[in-house]
Amino acid sequence: MFAEKGFQGAQVAEIANAAEVSLNSVYGLFKGKEELYEAVIHAAVATIRDRVRDVVDPIPEPGEKLLRLIDALFACFDEHKGLLQIYGRTTHGLPWRVRQALGDESLEVFQAFRAWLIEIATDAKKAGRLGEFDPETFALALVGTVTSTAAHWVEESGGKSLNDYAPRVRALFAALLTEPRK
Repeated sequence: MFAEKGFQGAQVAEIANAAEVSLNSVYGLFKGKEELYEAVIHAAVATIRDRVRDVVDPIPEPGEKLLRLIDALFACFDEHKGLLQIYGRTTHGLPWRVRQALGDESLEVFQAFRAWLIEIATDAKKAGRLGEFDPETFALALVGTVTSTAAHWVEESGGKSLNDYAPRVRALFAALLTEPRK
């Protein structure tokens, strides 16, 4: 409901009905719509984080980790279009609006994810994969490109899968990586 109608348009009664629970049950678990909204967002953000990490963490080579991260993010965003709609609607893709729009717990997940991504880019730099690029800038450009592309897809998809965009973004960042040291 939040993805479809936005925070203001979604009614708690509709949400309870869609979840096949009573309105009293919803209010027994959450103080109000804001708390329910934050819980939905936090659960979705944590799910995406966990799925991406499950794909990326086992890869030993940091340059390949960065490229697989692109694929994994696009796959998760494609699967969770509703979260992407909520994120885009409430933050307009601006990271400094995450706390205001998504709550402190989701902000912490977002910040930890960003730190993890910077760590991977730092490892790629140490492995000689980033050339003269600053790891933090590279990591932020990567996530910014993925989220901007995903936000564009939400608005202009025309029936395409978000995964159709992944190879182009992957190719862009693959071209920036240098060959691994032997």
